[in-house]
Amino acid sequence: MGRGSTIDEAVAKGLQELGVTKEEVDIIVLEEPKRRLLGLARTEAVVQLVERAEQDDTESIAQDLNGKVWVKNGQLGYEPPRDGGAAPRLIIDGKITVVYQGQRIERVVELEQGLSGLEIILPEDTEPFTHLDIVVDKDGLTAQLVWQQVPGTKYSLADQPTSTSAQLKLIQESLPPRPITIDDVRLTVQSEGITYGLLLDTINPDIFRAPQGSIVVARGTEPVPPQDAIIEYTYKQQNDIDPDSIRIDHYEVYGISSVQMGTVLARKVPAQAGEPGIDVYGRPIHVPQPKDRSIKCGKGVELSLDGLTATASIAGLPHLNGDILEVLPMLELKSDADISTGNIRFDGAVLIHGNVHDNVKVESISGTVYVGGLVSGATIRSLGTIVVRKNVVSSFLQAGGKSIVHIRLMAILNRIKAQLEKLETAFRTIVRHSPPSTNESALLEHLIDLKFSHLLRETELLSDFFSEIAQELEPKLHEAVARIIVHFGPKRARGTLSLETVRRLLETLAAEEEGLMRAASQDADIRVRYIQNSHLEAAGSVIIEGQGAYYSTVIAGKGFQMERGLFRGGEIIVNDGEIVAKELGGPTGVATSATVVTNGRIKSQLVHSNVTLCIAQQRFRFDEPASRVHAYLSDGVLHVIADGVKVVGG
Repeated sequence: MGRGSTIDEAVAKGLQELGVTKEEVDIIVLEEPKRRLLGLARTEAVVQLVERAEQDDTESIAQDLNGKVWVKNGQLGYEPPRDGGAAPRLIIDGKITVVYQGQRIERVVELEQGLSGLEIILPEDTEPFTHLDIVVDKDGLTAQLVWQQVPGTKYSLADQPTSTSAQLKLIQESLPPRPITIDDVRLTVQSEGITYGLLLDTINPDIFRAPQGSIVVARGTEPVPPQDAIIEYTYKQQNDIDPDSIRIDHYEVYGISSVQMGTVLARKVPAQAGEPGIDVYGRPIHVPQPKDRSIKCGKGVELSLDGLTATASIAGLPHLNGDILEVLPMLELKSDADISTGNIRFDGAVLIHGNVHDNVKVESISGTVYVGGLVSGATIRSLGTIVVRKNVVSSFLQAGGKSIVHIRLMAILNRIKAQLEKLETAFRTIVRHSPPSTNESALLEHLIDLKFSHLLRETELLSDFFSEIAQELEPKLHEAVARIIVHFGPKRARGTLSLETVRRLLETLAAEEEGLMRAASQDADIRVRYIQNSHLEAAGSVIIEGQGAYYSTVIAGKGFQMERGLFRGGEIIVNDGEIVAKELGGPTGVATSATVVTNGRIKSQLVHSNVTLCIAQQRFRFDEPASRVHAYLSDGVLHVIADGVKVVGG
């Protein structure tokens, strides 16, 4: 017996082992090698070598006595041996199953019992098949035919000549599937109920020669969407830009410009109805009615009779107050505001094309302030919005007038209110476990000295602030603030505090809170590019459009937004609304805080260590950096999420 990676190699090894030539043996292949990818052998070839004896007439007669087998037209033939002859043998292909006399046989079987009890089992034939399917997109506008053709397989035995041994070899015949016709496609499309936009006449049948693929068989008619009415505020349109210029001055292109009387400020593009479509099932695809809009005009603006054009009726500064278009009377300064101009105070809008330099004060009593350059070491106050197109350094900006006073006061009073509530709770807890003779005033004073130093500091802050703004407050607030200072200020009268006093102060603060919120509700924003060592106060929102805010204080009534840059050092205080920043704090752990006084959320893509977030007096300080931070209140409890994981809250 010989083994090798090929039949020739197995024969050569067998001949070498027996010491004979190829002409002196009969070769029986017991197992052919099986191959895999790249021609590498997976199993060996196995052959049996039988030495031939010298033939004479006696041997020839003996061989004639042996049984014979053959395969013809796929059928096994058999001739039994005669007296003294040997039974024929079958050499079995590994893919064929042979059972003889109830036992499964591998490789070689001697047909000693003839064909009785012999069962030859070939692999099961497979029929070819073709699969056709229709896939319609979610809008019903395109139908595709998807096909797959899989050939079948028929197995049979290979013919073998008559011999004392025969090899059972397997023949594998591929059965091609029936070709796909246009009629097959048409029947499949009809069975899916597709009736509109058929493309069957454009299909080339040759495409179905591929064993698998897809092709569009129907297209619907897309609907034409409606066009809502559009208001184009032409006064906001950019100046012409030279695309070939090496450098474009953003502040020149997007600067604020005044308008003259008769200037067109806005145009309305009327709404246009859409057109319905039809899907591949022949069903209509409906479109909604367009939304109409009107140009809303306020002071200084006239609307044309057809409602399509708004023009300025006076010279001044165009301004959108919500969705109402106005033209505000304006003071326009085409140079810098510096020592040559002195301080500026104007009852209306102020437009400064240049910079605002050190020690200059700009105040708009009733309007807005726009600065086309930078603000350095200056003070700007406005009843309305403040816009600075460049940087703000070492300056004070206040937008909203008295609203800011009420926002700052409300922040202090809210902190005092939270401390008073904790003081009341602590007192009641201790009293439940104390003797009836406990001195109420002494216990309250002891608690304040021991645990509520924050209450004393906030009251001192209130006292200093109140001395600056007292003339701007209602009499009821005067009384409430005075009572707080008397009991908790630096020169407080000891021995007069009672639980009833604390309770009445809490009731007063709760009652005044709504009035303060109404007084602080004015919309006046501050929009700047960059701030450093500055103080900003806005009744509305503060928006930082550039890359940085360093060591500054920002107080806003309705929100803070800095989506592109970082806020490093200092604090953000928002009365009611969202604080949104890309980055809070710095790698060195510089102290930074973001506070929402009443209700709102705080969001930041990155928060460094030593950053404190606070909502409604509930605080959380980060000891290490965190990403995707989101802080909010739920059922009165502070929740903080970082990197998708809740680090604070239930």
